[in-house]
Amino acid sequence: MFILFGMPIAQIMLFGFAITNEINNVDIAIFDKSKDATTEEIINKITASKYFSNKQLIQNESEIEAVFKKGKVKAVLVFEKEFSKKLIAENKATIQIITDATDPNTANTISNYTNSILIKYQQEINKDIKIAYQIIPESRMVYNPELKSVFMFVPGVMTIILMLVSAMMTSISITREKELGTMEILLVSPIKPFQVIIGKVFPYIFLSIINAIVIILLSIFVFKMPVQGSFFCWD
Repeated sequence: MFILFGMPIAQIMLFGFAITNEINNVDIAIFDKSKDATTEEIINKITASKYFSNKQLIQNESEIEAVFKKGKVKAVLVFEKEFSKKLIAENKATIQIITDATDPNTANTISNYTNSILIKYQQEINKDIKIAYQIIPESRMVYNPELKSVFMFVPGVMTIILMLVSAMMTSISITREKELGTMEILLVSPIKPFQVIIGKVFPYIFLSIINAIVIILLSIFVFKMPVQGSFFCWD
């Protein structure tokens, strides 16, 4: 009973809360060569988001490798000299994003989040500038716009759990019959072998349906996962 009902709940809770590919409050370091009002504003916008936490200010380039070796800082933002002046005079300025690529997926996510914040800031400072012709592609995630990992893990884990529970418990049941010596009695009875197998499989299919209901309820009420449409039929 613990394997049937305890393991599915434990795995759903584990995958929902503990296993995630999102980044929140990632420690970053800042190497600001300019130290003007514009860089200060950009730094405040980046560290004010829920994704990043500014933990360290770097004074020279030699410190970059040192902070990565400590393993706490995942990214370093480098602002070039005279950042504000170049932004006004040349209409462009450079920010270098250096990430710790020991985990490539996390490094790529950090880079994308930082770029999104910088693009948003760029749109804010250029809101009064109108371009005659422009094409702006917009992408929208229909099911999971915030890319929450729990919305991806829970449906996938549900199918794995149901498959494992049904197959594993059926095989354990049949093996136990052989160990106890009752399988021979069943085989010599008027019941056909496929009927024995069906008799062993059907109860666990029923229990798997109960597990599926429990998992769906956990998904809706614990993880707030959006579930649309009918629970009993599909188009």
